[in-house]
Amino acid sequence: MAAPWTTPSGVVYMSLFFSSAVACFVSIPRARSFNDAAMRRGLVGLLATTGLWAFLKTVFFIIPDPFREATYVLGLIFGFATVWAWLYFASAYTERSLHMNQTLRRLSAAVFLTVVSIKVTNPLHGLYFTTTQVTVPFDYLAINHGIVHWVSTSLSYVLAAVGLFMIFELYVESGYDTRPLGFLTGLLALPVTLDIVAIATPDLINFIYAPIGVAAFAIGTLFIFGDQFLTVRTTAQGDDLAIILDDNDRIQDYSPAAADVFPELADATGDQLGEVLPTVAATRNDDGQIVERGGDDERIGERNDNGRIVERDGDDRRIVERDDDDGMAYYLVSPRSMTLGDSALEVLALTDVTGLERQRRRLIERERELNERSELYRAVIAASFAFVFRIDVEGRFQFVSPSVEEFLGYTPTELTGEPMSVLGANDESVELAMGYFAEVKEGESIQVQDLPITTRSDRTVYVDVRTVPIYDADIEPASRTADDIVGAQVMVQDASDRRQREGLISVINRVLRHNVRNKLTVISGYAEILAGDSDDNVASKAEQITQATDRLLDLTESARQIEQNRELSPELEQVDLAPLLDESIDELETRYPEAAITAEIPETAVATTLPRIETALWELLENAAVHGGEEPTVSLGVTAADDQLRITISDEGPGLPEDERQVLTTGDEDPLVHGQGLGLWLTYWIITSLDGEISVPKKSGGTTIEIRLPTPSSAD
Repeated sequence: MAAPWTTPSGVVYMSLFFSSAVACFVSIPRARSFNDAAMRRGLVGLLATTGLWAFLKTVFFIIPDPFREATYVLGLIFGFATVWAWLYFASAYTERSLHMNQTLRRLSAAVFLTVVSIKVTNPLHGLYFTTTQVTVPFDYLAINHGIVHWVSTSLSYVLAAVGLFMIFELYVESGYDTRPLGFLTGLLALPVTLDIVAIATPDLINFIYAPIGVAAFAIGTLFIFGDQFLTVRTTAQGDDLAIILDDNDRIQDYSPAAADVFPELADATGDQLGEVLPTVAATRNDDGQIVERGGDDERIGERNDNGRIVERDGDDRRIVERDDDDGMAYYLVSPRSMTLGDSALEVLALTDVTGLERQRRRLIERERELNERSELYRAVIAASFAFVFRIDVEGRFQFVSPSVEEFLGYTPTELTGEPMSVLGANDESVELAMGYFAEVKEGESIQVQDLPITTRSDRTVYVDVRTVPIYDADIEPASRTADDIVGAQVMVQDASDRRQREGLISVINRVLRHNVRNKLTVISGYAEILAGDSDDNVASKAEQITQATDRLLDLTESARQIEQNRELSPELEQVDLAPLLDESIDELETRYPEAAITAEIPETAVATTLPRIETALWELLENAAVHGGEEPTVSLGVTAADDQLRITISDEGPGLPEDERQVLTTGDEDPLVHGQGLGLWLTYWIITSLDGEISVPKKSGGTTIEIRLPTPSSAD
């Protein structure tokens, strides 16, 4: 009987399996140079198990008979292990997570141990295989596979096909010319064909030829087409553009999608990236840059003519901007490195992030606008208020503007979290402030003048305060109630200058008014005595003196009225003017019985105003009665129209002088310099300060004055 190593066919079989084992073992160090740990473990495991399987097949032909069957069983165990190593590698290479799934790992281990136990116990049951000594084509122990073997082998082929499908799918999705890799990967399936032929013909021994295909795959992918093998693995996932560089930054390859976006890549293989795409190259030289490109305009690190700038993201990711048909497109540049032995590749993956980047830039622009607006608001607040603060519903400071330090001596940090009572000048002012705050928590906006507060140095200062409620931002304005109030915004103005100015005016006004009235009363008394005791000429002059003193006394009364009204609250309310006008007409008839007075006043005449409007209306009625001629005729009409209450006062006198007409319609102060029209100016000031309007239509005879006041319906 001829031994295998003594026949040409035997030498061929032994050489094929031995060389396959050597190829696998020699490839392991190179496979270990992969920088991807999962892929490295899978490929090393595949090569190690396949190499041992092929080596044991070689030993099977030369080992003495008592050990052949055991050698074959041990080879079967390593052969079945190659299936799981192959699946692990295929999952890692295609960047799936199947190899990390603990459930699949446990299931795989259970299947592997079950099949191994059947193989090991085959001498007991003989279900996996039986052996027969044959002499053709040489003397060897032939294996007769049983039903369990074919079930196990079918499972192995199915699992191997799953791995092949994952890898071929990756090749197709990559967009590269992967025919060489496809051919090498296909060699893994070639031994299956040999296995089938061996079953059908005696020309081949039935011996499972899978190690030969794995060895060919290892040699081809690790030593011949390693760069392409790495490139496909690194770039095929997703829809990213890809540019492959060697360790000298030369372009080795690029994806078709990259060539579509960057036509400069055409015929650029072997060229330096910086010469072909300087904007992309620049992202590799400075971590975190955003390089902008529009047409032929490229700028890095500075603002260009179109206002585009380089911005830093703060990480290693980069964004390249490029013109396309729809405007600017943005690509995130992510470098990915792969090493295999002494070969190193860097793949620049360019992900289209146009939507996200446009949104990010809109947000940056919006933030810039908000910052500018905030600066404007801060400037307005600084110019208008001493300081601003926000309090919660418990009355504690949540925010205090920095200007508080200059005004009160406290820093914002010192006040934040403290109750607002810390600024109270005394118990009375604290109680007053809490009362105002209670109104705000009910939804009211309030204004308070001359509220005393204390500085850090215990000095009392007076402030004017405006407070508005703050509502929960999640509640629609139309649905808000007092229960939705979460705090209050308070604007504080220094009242010191105003108080000092108004105090000085008040003192001067009272002193002058008191002295003037006293002296005028004396003069008027003497004038009346002269008028009664003198001849007609002197009496006439005395009467003129009396009339002059009466006018001056009227001026002092107008000044008193101005002082009384200057500090009243501007908060308007609903006032029924009908009874006020009725009283004014009665008073006018009493004082001026010679005047013919007519009035058309409805039962109710409600306006949005304040009771002090009566002072202005009286001034106009009295002015009509006094200046309406020897037999004055005064008429008063009240009508409601167009959300306004219209009041008309007319007389048939000589008409209102132009300078006094200007006082009523524009508030012109020039006539006041000469002591004329002070009462009319008071009228104008009161009406306009109450959101009213006043006009004096021009007519040939007499005077008509129209006052228009808002009504509650206009506020709605």
